[in-house]
Amino acid sequence: MKVNWKTYYRAERERPESRELIKEYFARAEEDERSVALIRNGAILSFPHTALAYAGPLQARVISGLYRAGVRRVVALGVLHTSVLPNPYSEHLNRLNDSSADPEERGAAFSKLAGAFFPKGKEITTPFGGLPIASISPNRLIRKDNGILRNEFSLDTFFFLLALYANQHKVDPLPVLPLYVGLTYDPIADSFEIAAELARALRRLIGPKTATVTTGDLVHYGTAYSDPERVAKMPKEKQALEDYFLPEVKEVITLGLAGDHKAAFDRSQKILASDQR
Repeated sequence: MKVNWKTYYRAERERPESRELIKEYFARAEEDERSVALIRNGAILSFPHTALAYAGPLQARVISGLYRAGVRRVVALGVLHTSVLPNPYSEHLNRLNDSSADPEERGAAFSKLAGAFFPKGKEITTPFGGLPIASISPNRLIRKDNGILRNEFSLDTFFFLLALYANQHKVDPLPVLPLYVGLTYDPIADSFEIAAELARALRRLIGPKTATVTTGDLVHYGTAYSDPERVAKMPKEKQALEDYFLPEVKEVITLGLAGDHKAAFDRSQKILASDQR
């Protein structure tokens, strides 16, 4: 059975016991000065978007850091999950992945999913009030949502917590610019030029009092993400799994920092099943 992750995580956030957990996460986050220092020095902080018990403490640290660092605007880079794309975008993805299809048709399909997408409207709605959406002019690579974000969930919990923090501390909610990053590697041209062009466009959005955050689950584990035979050979205990994957994560980051983007991308996809954009 296919899980509707948007609905699943919404229900998780709204449980009474989840609210108590979130209070604990924020209380501990107030003691963390590292996030504040990193944000003030222009670092891009990343957090996962999985279950609240895992993602909540990290997202709380980022959010507490944003408010305490005196940020005035947040550029939030989300993941455009290809597994939940509505039609006709899922059809474009199928066409792109069909190596026997006409290259021009595959190229046209890639263009529909490449770059980043931002939501319509003037605010993100949450149970604790709205988060203002910062203005941006669309261009070839940063486009307004035309239905592609209907099922997307990667920033939902972050926005929920961002508004909740403002509500609890009686401060104005931070304006956000949500940009859901889709495909950035062109398999037809074997090129990361779209990624480079998008990075240049994003760099122009960053200025004083603007922070950038991003979300990504570095590892996806299980037969739904990897070859069953390979999964069968992996350890089963939590600590053993961490010991198995941590060197792989470090290797991907090392390759990326060294400029070997293709090797980093391939390794992150084949070994980690990562959706970190």
